[in-house]
Amino acid sequence: MIDFRSDERAKLSGATRYVADLQLDGMLVGGVVRSPHPHARIVRIDTSRALAIPGVRAVLTGADVPQVVFGPTAVKDWNILARERAIMIGDEIVAIAATDRRALAAALAAIEVEYEPLPAIFDPELAMREDAPAIHPGTERNRPLHVKVERGDVDAALAGAHLVVSRRYTTNRIYQGYLEPNAVIARWDDGGLTLFAPSHIPTRARETYAAAFELPLEQVRIVVPPIGGSFGGKYVLKIHLIAAALARAAAAPVKIVQDRTDDMEAAHPRVPIVTEIRIGVDAEGNFVGKDVVVYADAGSRVYWSPNVVQTACTRPDNLYDFGAVRAEGHLVYTNQSPTTCMRGFGNAEALFAVENVIDEIAEQLGIDPAELRRKNVVRPGETTIHGWRISSCELDACISEVQRLSRWERRASLPRWRGMGIALANHVSGFRPIDPRFEGSNAVARIDADGNVEIETGEIDLGQGLPGAYAALAARVLGVETERVVVRSGDTGLMPYGIGTLASRATVIGGGAVVQACEALLALLAPYRDGDAPIARAAGAYGAANGGNRAEASARYTPDTEMPDKRGYGNASPNYPFAAHVAEVEVDPLTGKVRVVGYWAAHDSGTIVNPVGARSQVIGAIAQGIGWVLMEDLLVGGGRVANPSMMDYRLPGSDDVPPVEIAFVETPDPNGPFGAKSLSECAIDPVAAAVSNAIAHAIGVRGCDLPLTPERVWTLLASARSAAVPA
Repeated sequence: MIDFRSDERAKLSGATRYVADLQLDGMLVGGVVRSPHPHARIVRIDTSRALAIPGVRAVLTGADVPQVVFGPTAVKDWNILARERAIMIGDEIVAIAATDRRALAAALAAIEVEYEPLPAIFDPELAMREDAPAIHPGTERNRPLHVKVERGDVDAALAGAHLVVSRRYTTNRIYQGYLEPNAVIARWDDGGLTLFAPSHIPTRARETYAAAFELPLEQVRIVVPPIGGSFGGKYVLKIHLIAAALARAAAAPVKIVQDRTDDMEAAHPRVPIVTEIRIGVDAEGNFVGKDVVVYADAGSRVYWSPNVVQTACTRPDNLYDFGAVRAEGHLVYTNQSPTTCMRGFGNAEALFAVENVIDEIAEQLGIDPAELRRKNVVRPGETTIHGWRISSCELDACISEVQRLSRWERRASLPRWRGMGIALANHVSGFRPIDPRFEGSNAVARIDADGNVEIETGEIDLGQGLPGAYAALAARVLGVETERVVVRSGDTGLMPYGIGTLASRATVIGGGAVVQACEALLALLAPYRDGDAPIARAAGAYGAANGGNRAEASARYTPDTEMPDKRGYGNASPNYPFAAHVAEVEVDPLTGKVRVVGYWAAHDSGTIVNPVGARSQVIGAIAQGIGWVLMEDLLVGGGRVANPSMMDYRLPGSDDVPPVEIAFVETPDPNGPFGAKSLSECAIDPVAAAVSNAIAHAIGVRGCDLPLTPERVWTLLASARSAAVPA
């Protein structure tokens, strides 16, 4: 259980203890022998030399762990260790626990594995061919998920359109880039398995891990220490299970801390997506139809990529009135490391394609790209084509505000090699399909006679400022100073049940539970309160009348949402945030290097609960988005990561991020705590599109493949020059 009251000070001073810093009595260190082949039959494993090394306490192969088919989603394709085949470079073959790192390193080097290489496949479109190698036999066309959605007559709409723009866009694998590499400590006792693990969905992870070891749920406990960043990369991980298997075999706690190379080679990066898109408009610029086909690379196993594909196929349809929409999504296995969610969760990838095509339409119609968007956006009170009820929407105001901040009128007269681009975005504040059984949150609030407040929640802080938001909400309800509120979380054995921090649900859904728990606490104390006397006095009176116990109340918040039907129709979130961003770039025509020289963002996130935290979220998202669109690329060839180090994987630095101006259009939403909506993921959703649209404006040619590195931009310029030369 983590006390977050002094969390920021502890992090700044270096006092925060992450998993790697924790020590348990008798703890061993664990490591993994990984496959050097993308696809191979495991012919023979010899562990005898490793077992003979002093200090080695356990050596496990696939034959030594439970042979259970399990997984974190509806697709069950996980194992703890590979038994018959390796299906990616980095696949876990042998696990070892030893008393120290020297013994562990010697044992890992002593393992002998004989492989028979098998044909491998790395392109999802090729992997769908009938003659492609079967990665998971029984999965037709290597496709664990096939999405088909259609509303309205798309063919007729596009056939009758004044203009249809078609393009093929690709987004790439990028590493989440968290500062804390993946790590875990596993321990068994009479109560079962305890994992100290930085997971931001510990309740869901607990279910997966219980299934892997065929344990009752109550025999798995996950304690979440402070998390050094995640951005979607720390949901459910096989190293947690491997540490647990080693700890049980060795009868001692086992810690595994991946070094950066291991973390990146076997990472679960952003799902790379190919989007074939068509959007049609009438002569006045009204959208009439949208058609997309998505190909997504799941890698060798399914993590959370199905949710990403479903999001990419449908979420932008709720940002604009497209008239008629159709989407087909293919999630496909390849012999590469599994992919998973990353901030933006498929929406950012989809909007990169959508927002670029909208800019092309504006160019061809001679309409200002901001005004074309304004003409077609959803409005408050609408129900979208997929059934979202838009209780509040300030997109019109966001567009106006970002035009004002950026002085958008300059766009027409910028000097050569300068460009400005605009992009819009929407997102959710929680998403009912994440867990159809329950999409809500629980919280406990208590107060002592000194006015000190404790909040307990099942939601998880990733460093995004959740404790500050919950403290602000509790302080507002109870009428105390924020500094008097402690927020505790991170233990499935002690804290209230929580789905976890994903789908931008923490502030609205978790915060909703905090507000209701504090309101219940006020009601409990009402008989003890004398007029406007401080609440601490009432808490003291309550304690005196109840044997010295602190006043305590709990609440369960369940949003008024709908589980979408089989066709994906339904109001899946309590409310929906929106944003408009503008980027300004300067391009060096000799090298293709792009510099972002200005950035402006206007957000409709309802009432802002924590202003400092909100601004930080937007700036961080913009920095992350700039890294994605201009430089970040997890390079994989033949299934092998070519740049598995922070020296070779280019993350944005302070010089890459321009001054950012931010405006919040604060219209309270009726379905959020004090009118709040989510912010974090919506803030990254438009960045890639805004920057790429600015580049296209600067150079007169459009890049469709991320990242837009200097080499790619230079090639675009060279191609444009060649096309301009008469034959």
